Amino acid sequence: MRPVALVTALGLTLATLAGCTGKTGEYAGQGAGIGAISGAVGGFVTAAIFGGNPVESAARSAAFGAAAGGTAGAISGASADAATKEAYEAAQKEKRDRIQAKIGDDAFAGLTALAKCDHATATSKAGVAQASTNSDFVIAGLWLEALAYSDQGQEDRARAMYGDIIARDPNISDETAAELRRRELADGLSEIRGEYDLPKVCG
Repeated sequence: MRPVALVTALGLTLATLAGCTGKTGEYAGQGAGIGAISGAVGGFVTAAIFGGNPVESAARSAAFGAAAGGTAGAISGASADAATKEAYEAAQKEKRDRIQAKIGDDAFAGLTALAKCDHATATSKAGVAQASTNSDFVIAGLWLEALAYSDQGQEDRARAMYGDIIARDPNISDETAAELRRRELADGLSEIRGEYDLPKVCG
């Protein structure tokens, strides 16, 4: 994984919002934040765990989230017509459905909370995901919990989960692979936070 490439890719996606000015631009910037970071983190983690290019997935999700979020802001600032609003809502639903179909509602919500340093919610949602009968949701929940511990500097607690992760995640064969994956996820989370003006490291 290349954090610099991730930062560059995500940064370029946000540049498209720079053309908005006045009140419309202000609302567009506000609207892009939550939708974009949710999509970026969700897309990155999903690709890293289940296969794909995490950097490209984060960038695509960020571009989608920023564009959709920016449209939402523009609607509030400029009173766009109903057709534009419907298009925005449909785009938001498609993005959410696509990611949540793979990792589940709880893991998705937990990753969004983790991006904002809400470790209590992230850990709680991880536990719910792990109780699912859907194996992909369980895997996402295990990684979410390990990542939440790692993000708090509780490396021993994160590593204590490797046994469960190896048993459930077909892409992880041993503790070395689990360690590399955890570090990849932690680095990506940190870089994505920075792109959205959130603390890279939680206080």
